[in-house]
Amino acid sequence: MIQSIIDSSNYKWWVFGTIAIGIFLSVMDIGAIQVALPVIESYFQTDLPTVQWVVVAYALAICVLLLPMGRLGDLVGRKRVYILGFSIYVAAAAISTVSPNVFILIGFRIAQGVGSAMIQSNAMAMVISTFPGNERGKALGSNMSIVGSGFIVGPALGGFLVSYIDWRAVFFINVPIGVIAILVAFLVLRSDKEYKSDASIGRFDWLGAIFSGVALFLLLLIVGNGTKFGWGSPLILISTGLFVVFTLGFIVWELRYPYPMLQLRLFKRRLVA
Repeated sequence: MIQSIIDSSNYKWWVFGTIAIGIFLSVMDIGAIQVALPVIESYFQTDLPTVQWVVVAYALAICVLLLPMGRLGDLVGRKRVYILGFSIYVAAAAISTVSPNVFILIGFRIAQGVGSAMIQSNAMAMVISTFPGNERGKALGSNMSIVGSGFIVGPALGGFLVSYIDWRAVFFINVPIGVIAILVAFLVLRSDKEYKSDASIGRFDWLGAIFSGVALFLLLLIVGNGTKFGWGSPLILISTGLFVVFTLGFIVWELRYPYPMLQLRLFKRRLVA
């Protein structure tokens, strides 16, 4: 049966549907958790600035790791990284339900963010590799519809689960759906050998990953805390200076490294720039 699906003319939509589950869950998660924050704050008897890190830590991990995880998928296999990331995401969601305090919960949310970055960075690459060139616009548009649906459904589902079950249900809802999605992905997605491209040649750009990760972290720190601490405060000024240093370091290194994580010379092309 699986082989007949792979050989069918509609296989590209089977791939899209399989991957859409991961995209939907990772996006829906943000809105659902935001609705649950007041209840989580009350349960752990903490304050709002602390409990907000349940959402912020997740988003931060995704932003910092999207680029490195995409490159990792190029090197070791997109299907492998996607399924591993989904497994981390589901496991962290399950363990989050038994967190003894808010700081442990934040730690598991960082782990979920790592898994989500692995999902998101490789999902669309596999979809684009499956669709022919004249249908990739349709695939990208359909993907954005899934993203939009996740943002809409998240708060509504989160409110329902918190009101009628418990805040833990907001995390646990990812587990059964995620397990099914992992099994389907394992069966439906082609082996990594069929997704090989020129990008799979080379080595992982560790220094580029560090430069980009630190730069993105500092940028989010500046934007998220500028109003709180004051834009002229020492923390923000020092962070801004470090952001400039790491950003310039990233650009210089990527232009010189033979296997860059981000090919900056593409921006010389008018179509890309």
